[in-house]
Amino acid sequence: MPLAQVNDIKLHYEIEGDGPPLLLVTGTGYPGVTWQTGVSEAFANEGFTIITYDHRGVGQSDKPDVAYSTRMFAGDAIGLLDTLGIDQCHVLGHSMGGRVTQWMALDHPKRVKSMVLAASGPGEFDPNFKVTRGIPLQAAEAMIIKGYEKFIRENIAGPFLFTAGFARNNPGVVQKLADAFWDNHPPLKFYLRHVIARQQHQTAERLGEIQTPTLIIVGDDDKTTGGTGNHLRQSEYLAKQIPNTELVVIPGVAHGFFWEKPEETNRAIIKFLRKHN
Repeated sequence: MPLAQVNDIKLHYEIEGDGPPLLLVTGTGYPGVTWQTGVSEAFANEGFTIITYDHRGVGQSDKPDVAYSTRMFAGDAIGLLDTLGIDQCHVLGHSMGGRVTQWMALDHPKRVKSMVLAASGPGEFDPNFKVTRGIPLQAAEAMIIKGYEKFIRENIAGPFLFTAGFARNNPGVVQKLADAFWDNHPPLKFYLRHVIARQQHQTAERLGEIQTPTLIIVGDDDKTTGGTGNHLRQSEYLAKQIPNTELVVIPGVAHGFFWEKPEETNRAIIKFLRKHN
């Protein structure tokens, strides 16, 4: 189990493939192993060195019981690159991972060669768009009623991540992802610390400072209003505010397009990464 000393903690990481380095950054509470459900292998097969890791509080990484933030997670990611001796790399962040990636580009612009913001957002960006700056009531109620594991499994199988037809016709894909999460799930307190970090994220006012070549990719049905809100709308905002940006909208999918339409998703990402190698 490779562990890297990063700042005051140890982070668990894995490396596969050979070629230009690509760091994959997971979403809220997700362990790094969830990338190893067809995603990291696909990029490794395209000639990239893939680095996956567990955020603090998750999987096999240390779990300091302190307040977390997306900016803190970004510092951890840069610290991991330091330990691995990687001066610059491509970074792909999904959901909350995309929020972490924004901070990497803002705080350490020379370290991020290009970035992919997959189904991500900037925090509050419109007077009529308010983000709950804590644990969303709907999520808290569902978790209390259902219990932690059922809440997670239903969230992965439900319409937020996958369209109903895909979930019904591909139960093996859904279960593999759910098992990868749950077999390495963070303790409940630390999952909630991740939720709070996601909900407190705010970069909307600083997006124009980002000079990193950026691909924004999102599903056209990623419109759930819970949590941080409609990711399609947020991705469109990111594309307008960040210079040197490309926007790709994958048709017929919600938040989990890496697993629902892997060929179309990977083709768009690989094309972008090769352009900026």
